[in-house]
Parts: sequence; C-alpha cells; structure tokens
Amino acid sequence: MAIGQGEFEAQVAPHRKTLLAYCYRMLGSWSDAEDAVQEALVRAWKSLDALEGRGAFKSWLFQIATRTCLDLLAQRKRRHLPDEVNAAGTGDARAPDPLHDWLEPAPSSALDLSPGPETVVERRQSVALAFLVTLQALPATQRAALVLKDVLGFSAEETAAQLDSTVPAVYSLLQRARASVEEASPRWKKRSDEPKERELLGRYLRVWESSDVSGLVSLLREDATMTMPPMALWFEGLPAISNFLANALFAPNVDAHRFKAEPIEAAGHLAIAISMRTAPDAPWQPNSIHLVEAEGDRLVHVVAWVDPVLTAKFLKSTH
Repeated sequence: MAIGQGEFEAQVAPHRKTLLAYCYRMLGSWSDAEDAVQEALVRAWKSLDALEGRGAFKSWLFQIATRTCLDLLAQRKRRHLPDEVNAAGTGDARAPDPLHDWLEPAPSSALDLSPGPETVVERRQSVALAFLVTLQALPATQRAALVLKDVLGFSAEETAAQLDSTVPAVYSLLQRARASVEEASPRWKKRSDEPKERELLGRYLRVWESSDVSGLVSLLREDATMTMPPMALWFEGLPAISNFLANALFAPNVDAHRFKAEPIEAAGHLAIAISMRTAPDAPWQPNSIHLVEAEGDRLVHVVAWVDPVLTAKFLKSTH
C-alpha cells in the first residue's frame, strides 16, 4: 500500500543527518551535500513503488543517495585545499581563485557523528579535514564503497546493492581504496586529544580577538601551514605566517580589536567563527571559519575559510 508524504518524511527523519554526513564525505562540500540530500529525497519519493519487496528502507535510501552523489561528481571538478594546487606563498589574497573548487567545512551539529557499528574508520575521524582530502583523491566509486562499508557499517552485500554492483567488485574497490587511505593515514590520524585541542583553540581565539601576532605565532609549530580558501594563497612556516599576519590582518594601523571569535565545531574538529568590524563603532559582520589541527602542544594546520556567507550560515546553525 502506498504511503503518504507525512509517513515518508517520518521514515526519512532518523536517517537525515547520516545521509547529509554521507553526501558531505562524498562531495566535500556542505552546500553540495545539502543539495544532494534534497535531490535524493525527491528521487526517493518519486520511486517509492520500487521499494516494495526490496528490503530495508535505509539501504534503499542510501542507494538513491549514492547514485545522486555519483551523478553530481560526474559533472563537477574535484575539490581541493590551496596547498594541494599551489606552491606556498603564491596566489592572490585579495580575490577568490575561480579555477578551483575548494573543500568546505560543515558544522558537526548538522552531521551524524554519534558512535555507530564497529567500523574501520571512526565516525569523527571520517569527517576530519585530512581524511576528507584523502577521500576526494579517490575515484568516486571507491570513495562510495569505503564510506558505505568502512564508515557507515553496511554489509558487503548492501554496499554492492547500493552501487548496483557485485560483492567481489565491492571488495576490489575496497582493497584499492583502503590502500590509498592507509598510505595517507599518518596525516589524518595524528590528532591531539580533545582537551589539548580545546585548550589550544581557546588560546587561538584570544590572540585573534587581541590581534596578537606574537601570541598566535607562539601557538604554531615551526613547519605550520595556514591556508585561506577561496583564495589560493597559503603560507608555510612561522616566518611566512608571521609576516603575513603582521603586515595584513594585524597591521598596526587597524583597530586592535576588530575581530570577535566564538568556538564552534566543524567537520569533527574544534573551530572558531570570526566576525569583523571595519571601525570601533561599526556592526560586526561574519567573516571566516577557522579550523585548527594540533599535534602535541602546537597547532600544525590552520585552514581559514574567508567566506562571509558560509560563516553566517555556520553561526545561524549553531545558535
């Protein structure tokens, strides 16, 4: 018997965050993931008759989401971070780079990061920025097989059905995907424990609000990097980062307290959202999302998405 719109939405509701997290891992973009989920749900509603006799609703829903993501990936460029495509210190800090599509953060509150079945890749790690970079380098079907099987815990048989494939083909995809991920694992597994990350983030927040260049630099490891999508410009090493901060963002002739920061969570990381004002009496305007990665007692990577629209969307989602 056909189900109504209300019943369909009720069945979808428990899976919506997991679907969004899945599409986010596949596409590397919060906005693209939201669009993909909406498109997948429209497709699912239109093809409800095909569900009859096909087994679990969740598996069927993810099959449609997988096909939606694969269709989108066939039309779009791979998403990067600036340090993948440019040499350090090159690019323009004044305007976005139109030649590349960049990875985007997503608020942790929008994603399902709760403990799930025992899987190869832990949920929070599976949306960590470095892991997302690794995923985007995989062919789309390998990416889907890895996330479905090793992150979400679907069986090989379910994964094969969701990919319109066979179990032996799925194991072949997984073997190649796991080898690529294992090769990159030293990069995405080296994260400080959360209390240390939280302490460092608190100090990072305070030095931004006081425009304290030396204080910020003291938090960074000697070989730290700072990237700023959608600009392709990025910096490597303390001298380059310090010089940029002192002569651009925290220059002596600007308001020493022109930034306001608040802690948030983005893609399984601790992060801050920064608002900026152009004068002491001007209103605060959303400016950027800063995601930090720590190793030991120092920050090793800072990625600042200088995107007022994205920042405003983050702040709205967390308030």
